[in-house]
Amino acid sequence: MFRTSNPTLKNPYFSGTAAQSWADLGMHQAGEAAIRTASKTHMTMQGTVNKTAFLLALCAASAVGSWILIQANSALYLPLVFGGAILGLILVLVGSFKPAASPVVAPLYAIAQGGFVGGVSLMFASIAGKPGPDGTTTLNTGLIFNAALLTFGILGGLLAAYSFRLIRPNKTFYNVVIVGTVGAALYAVIAMVASMFGAPTLASVYDPNNGGLISVGFSVLLVVLASANLVLDFDQIENGVRNQAPRHMEWFGGMSLLVTLVWLYIEVLRLLAKLRRE
Repeated sequence: MFRTSNPTLKNPYFSGTAAQSWADLGMHQAGEAAIRTASKTHMTMQGTVNKTAFLLALCAASAVGSWILIQANSALYLPLVFGGAILGLILVLVGSFKPAASPVVAPLYAIAQGGFVGGVSLMFASIAGKPGPDGTTTLNTGLIFNAALLTFGILGGLLAAYSFRLIRPNKTFYNVVIVGTVGAALYAVIAMVASMFGAPTLASVYDPNNGGLISVGFSVLLVVLASANLVLDFDQIENGVRNQAPRHMEWFGGMSLLVTLVWLYIEVLRLLAKLRRE
């Protein structure tokens, strides 16, 4: 089976053929009692949905806390944003190499990523805000609300389309999405390095104040790529359920979805900031 570009989903249980099927395990002979027992030890779709919802709530609560803390003390911005991003990356790598630790790693990742999301959201709200008569800036909280609403709208729409089999990722779909995502990641690294050496032109497409056609088009491309990665995530999680992955993989699958959702939210937020009209 094809692989998603999301590192947390590069696991044998999420491939199409790696894990043993019900027939291979001989469980079709065990009757309904064995099936009920297995449902308590194996990954299920409902269990994954429940754990994903919990992780999202945890991330949202952490983001709100981060927002409040940074507003009270701006010196906390760098520790919360960069600390959250770095810790989140470390936790994703730990979860990828040791999925059995996911019940602990996934909630910690959600909290760390919430610190990152809250700080970045506050930054965008400030950039898109309006200066007041007293010299202070009125935060554009509407931008944050719209970005969150659009992100969950995309998630819901894609999930419905996938559930009703309106979207079925094939080999070409996988290849295009993965190549596009890797290309976007390489461009980000090149742009960052170029900026460090005094050539910020490449990185200008990430500037939320850059409303140029190329910049907006680039953001649209990233939103599309992040959305397409959600479809790959759905497919890989479905494979995990089909392959009777261990129960802890529900946390693993939930964390993988959160990774993609955070990326999608940030790109939607950036796009809306570029499209805003004063």
